[in-house]
Amino acid sequence: MRHLLITVMVLLFSSTVFASGFAVKDQGTKAMSLANAFTGVADDTTAAWYNPAALVFQDGVSVTAGGQVVMPKVDYTATNGATSSMDKKNHVIPFAYLSYNLEDSPLAFSLAVNAPFGLSTDWTNSGAPFDPASGGITFSQIQMININPTLSYKINDNFSFAVGMMYYDVNKVSFDSKIITQHGSGNGWGGNAAVFYKSDDFNAGLVYRSRVKVDVSGTATGIGALAAAGSTSVTSGVTFPDMVSGGMSFHPTENVLVSAQVDWVNWKTFDKLTFNRGRTIGPIGLTTTVQENWKATTSFALGTEWSFQKDMHLRAGYSFDPSPVNAKDFSPRIADNDRHFFTIGYGQDFAENGTLNLAYGYILVNNLTQTASTAASRRNGTYKSNINVFSADYTMHF
Repeated sequence: MRHLLITVMVLLFSSTVFASGFAVKDQGTKAMSLANAFTGVADDTTAAWYNPAALVFQDGVSVTAGGQVVMPKVDYTATNGATSSMDKKNHVIPFAYLSYNLEDSPLAFSLAVNAPFGLSTDWTNSGAPFDPASGGITFSQIQMININPTLSYKINDNFSFAVGMMYYDVNKVSFDSKIITQHGSGNGWGGNAAVFYKSDDFNAGLVYRSRVKVDVSGTATGIGALAAAGSTSVTSGVTFPDMVSGGMSFHPTENVLVSAQVDWVNWKTFDKLTFNRGRTIGPIGLTTTVQENWKATTSFALGTEWSFQKDMHLRAGYSFDPSPVNAKDFSPRIADNDRHFFTIGYGQDFAENGTLNLAYGYILVNNLTQTASTAASRRNGTYKSNINVFSADYTMHF
C-alpha cells in the first residue's frame, strides 16, 4: 500500500518550481490570495498545513483538493551583452488536505499532502556560458512530496495545540551539466507543532516545522564528451530547513478581515552539496563539493478579505521575501533574489457543503546584477525574473 501511495503521489507531483530559495509557500488558494498570511486565520481545511491547531474550531469532516499553475521566466544578460533565457516551462503543483473533527471531543485529526519545497531550472538549450570548464550548467531539480498527519487538541474555548509527523519523499534530485548527469532519490522524517488562539475578533497562531535530512542515492552518468565513461553510483544529501511562522488576524469591521504574518526559514541548513561517486568519470573525481552557504531569512506578509456578501469574498495580499543566496557562492541553478508577491483572490461558498477559491499572484523578483563570481565561471551578469501563479481549490464539508 505504501509503495502504491508513493507511486500515485509522484505522478501527481511530477513538476516543481523554485520559490524563494526553493520553498513553495503557496499551499492553499485562500491562503495564497492573502499572500500566505494565514497562520493566524487558518479557517479552512488547508489549516492542516498552515496551522493544524486551528482545526479543532472547525466542525465535522472536510476535504480540500486543488493546485496551482506556476509560470516562471528568467532572462540572463552576460557582461559582454549576450542574452540567454531559461526554458519557460509551466509547472502544475497539486495539494490535498483532510480534516476530521471528532464529535463531542476536543480532538481533531488532519492529513496534509503537498510539496512545500521544489526546484526546477533548465538552461540546457539556452546557450548560456555558465561553468564551461566543468561542461556547463544545464538542468537542476528537487522533486518531493510531504505526507503530514497531525493530531490537534482543544484546551478550552480559546486555546489549542497540535503535533504531527512529516514524511518527505524526495523522488528526484538532479544536478546535470553538459558532460554528466546525476540523479538520485531518498526520504526523511521530521515533525511539526502548532498553537492557536481564537476569540470573536482576534486570532493568533504559531507553527514550527523541523528540518528534515534526506540521504540521496542514485546514478552518475557521463554524457557528451564523457559518454564512453559510463555510469557509477552517487550519494549526496539535502537538509530541508526548519521553519517558524507566526501570524495574527482581526476584524476591523464585521465583514473585513486583516491578517499579518512573519516567517523565519533556517536556510543555513543548505550550506553545501557533496556528491560521492563510486568511481571517477573521466576527469570528474570521486567527490565533488558545491558550496552554497545560504543564510536564514525572515519574510513578512499582509492580507485582507472583504466579504461583500455573506457567501462571496474578495481578497488581496502582499509579501516581501528576501533571498537566502550568498553572492560569493551564487549559482544560476537557483538564480534567486529578493522578491515581492502581489495577490488577489475570490471565494464563493455554496450552501453548507462546498467552497470554491480562486487566486492569482505575481512575483516580481528584484533584478540581480551578479559581480562576485570568478571570471572563469562566467556567471556574472544581470538576471531578470518574474513568476505568474494561478491557484484554485474546492472544499467539501460533510
